[in-house]
Amino acid sequence: MSSPPAPTAAERVGNAAARVSTLELLFDLVFVFTITQVTEVIVEHPDWLGAAQAALTLAIVFWMYDGYAWLTNQAADAGVVLRFGLIAAMVAFLLLAVSIPHAFGASGLLFGVAYLIIVIIHTTLFMITGSSEARRGILRLVPFNVAGAVLLVASAFVDQPLHWAFFGAALAVFVGSTITRSPSRFDIGASHFVERHGLLMIIAFGESIVSVGVGASRHEVAASLIVGAALCVGIVAAMWWCYFSGDDDRADERFTRTAAERRPYLALTAFGVDHLVMIFGLVVFAAGVRFSIEDVFVVVQQPAQWMLAAGVALYLLGDARYRQELGIGPSGWRYLGALAAAASGLLGLALPVAVQLAVLLMILAAVLAVEPVTRQRARS
Repeated sequence: MSSPPAPTAAERVGNAAARVSTLELLFDLVFVFTITQVTEVIVEHPDWLGAAQAALTLAIVFWMYDGYAWLTNQAADAGVVLRFGLIAAMVAFLLLAVSIPHAFGASGLLFGVAYLIIVIIHTTLFMITGSSEARRGILRLVPFNVAGAVLLVASAFVDQPLHWAFFGAALAVFVGSTITRSPSRFDIGASHFVERHGLLMIIAFGESIVSVGVGASRHEVAASLIVGAALCVGIVAAMWWCYFSGDDDRADERFTRTAAERRPYLALTAFGVDHLVMIFGLVVFAAGVRFSIEDVFVVVQQPAQWMLAAGVALYLLGDARYRQELGIGPSGWRYLGALAAAASGLLGLALPVAVQLAVLLMILAAVLAVEPVTRQRARS
């Protein structure tokens, strides 16, 4: 009896678009710990250098983490090989996350080796489960992914400040692969890709809420703590509302209608870079919460107020760009909101942090309130 024919590229896309599997949801839970560890980098080094290290580390981790979203989007089904491969990758990602706070020092070798293993598993699974076009596409990227991972391993054998050079070079190699190698060989399943990144944002929002709880649990319950927790949760909820106020459905519709050859480019920019900026904004905001939630009725020490301001500003900036690239709604108000949020850091220099948090919440609420009016006027 002959075996059934292999699914075509179109059938693979249809399968991918139909679901985000429970295996992918399990895999994404590892990213919760990754966000926690990146936040710890800023908490341990509360300055611009610490923020830069956190941003560089998150960008490098997100490159391969999002690569697994591309993998499951292209895989024909969640067979045994894919299941065992993703579970093995989860272990490697967990070890990678463990090493993040000291990746520029004592844990550098663990970070680099774990990253190299992640690249090897990713390539192997692509070759086994991907379509012929996807396999050719990933083979064009493998030299870049391996070279970047080797640079990360090599960074463990140098002293500061050369860690910055090796990590920066690794990120440059990854970014360079998108410039010198066209991603058009990947036939992206639109609905699956949109849903997968939406769930990833849910995880990031959830981790921000957890950070509020962790910060609050370390102090005695008082009126200031209750007010601070309420304001911080309100801000996270408003940022969630910005993303899930219908943009997810509009993104699905628009991405599905996008020509197949253009989808990989939007997958790199709108769902790659823009989502990375939003997630890092949530990380910076969470770090600011950790430094300020103890007593929101006092003026906090620098740079906590700038973390709160920059976190919301970065989130709105990434969200505005995401909307603009997909054409799913007006983005101007979100750009203005980002500027206003950044300026709120000036308030924190002289006024209690509760005032700054209230202003940030009002900025987000204003953006959410004015955009439907703008959209309605545009239609009339």
